[in-house]
Amino acid sequence: MAIIINTDSKNGADNIDVSRQKTNKSNLVEAINLWKDVIEIDEKKYLSFRDFRSVKKDLQRIVTQTIPSRLKKNHILYGIDSPEDISWSDIKKMANEYLNANEWLQINFCKDSTRQSVDERVQRKMLNLSLQDSGFKFNKCTPKRWVYDGRLLSKNEYKNSDLNKSRKDLDTFGSNGRSNIWIFQKYAKVSGGHQDNVLIETQHFISDAENFVMQNDTKDYFIAQLDGKFIEEKSIDLRKNISLKSKIFVGNTEEVIYWIKNKLN
Repeated sequence: MAIIINTDSKNGADNIDVSRQKTNKSNLVEAINLWKDVIEIDEKKYLSFRDFRSVKKDLQRIVTQTIPSRLKKNHILYGIDSPEDISWSDIKKMANEYLNANEWLQINFCKDSTRQSVDERVQRKMLNLSLQDSGFKFNKCTPKRWVYDGRLLSKNEYKNSDLNKSRKDLDTFGSNGRSNIWIFQKYAKVSGGHQDNVLIETQHFISDAENFVMQNDTKDYFIAQLDGKFIEEKSIDLRKNISLKSKIFVGNTEEVIYWIKNKLN
């Protein structure tokens, strides 16, 4: 499926919102084709839908996992005595219902763009587009790295250091050959449980970044790139709590771009 990244606006949150919705539209096109494929399966070749295999992994997943999971949740409503009684007929009926639904409803039953790392892809692309003349190149942080306990850690090192697994890994790494930028990227538009967690995760990142900077005299910089009304409103207070402002910054995409241009060039 095609992930669609929009960077027409200078505002990161706006670009993320548009990218999410355009990607969902792309996901719907693929979902419709998958639902058609489900209906056309010759179930006589398989003892059960659970035995279905296909080179199309998304098709295999929708037959053996996605649709059965949805049927199980409301099996009484669907007239199925037990979740163990789900049949090919039930699988195909649901796929057919999806196909016959209005697009207005269909889009709620395809893959959701929030599970495809769209947000950080938008944020990363905006950095690369705006800072291409600065010498910095930004990529997904691979392999995964954590800033914790005054160190930059690999996955195994982090697991052994933080038994509670309380930290999130870094999203993006940027370098111009002289300086390294480690970026924690988040999007949060409205308040709520998940958004509160985002705030806590950001506070952890800032605290861990400060510990690293205090213990290491290196050309490593740390940025929390935060887009979305809820988290952007918290950025001012988050910045106030940073004591090592020459190496640590918090802001939305526009502010991050400005800070890198003026501090690291």
